[in-house]
Amino acid sequence: MKKIKFPTFRGFIIAEPIIIAATTLMLVAYPLATQPHSEKARQSTCTSNQKQVALATLLYCYENDETFPAVSENVGEVWELIDVYAKILECPSNRNNRSFSYAYNTNLSNLSLEKIPIPTEVALTADSDREDSKMIETTDIALRHRIGETTAAIVSFTDGHVAWMSEDSINDVLFK
Repeated sequence: MKKIKFPTFRGFIIAEPIIIAATTLMLVAYPLATQPHSEKARQSTCTSNQKQVALATLLYCYENDETFPAVSENVGEVWELIDVYAKILECPSNRNNRSFSYAYNTNLSNLSLEKIPIPTEVALTADSDREDSKMIETTDIALRHRIGETTAAIVSFTDGHVAWMSEDSINDVLFK
């Protein structure tokens, strides 16, 4: 029986460089394609966290003669009073290593719910980078969320709703 000799190829087949280039392109493009989705997930978690903090604060108010918690030197005591866990107080978009990512509106300290004329326009908590977690003025709010060209903060209000607010709208709503 006669052996058949097949020609041997030296070098690449034309499909190999194309497959390598396509694989490299996919590895580079995948993080860029999923980045907007991961930011949206971080915003959803932050919104959920602030909603839970707002509801816990309102429950505290209803149980304590409809009065907001009094703020002392340490706002951490407020978080303990309203009984929220440390993990809820961390915004996933916060790049600082702080135990609190949100600030409590100290203008509400020991204030009765009935003294707030329009609860949908008064901030309760907001994204913040302050060490002491006190929100005294609008400059204490951190604009850490971004979608496209818009930067914004997530803010909870004294009626319990949470809103994503751009830099322009924060000054109009927070402290009326």
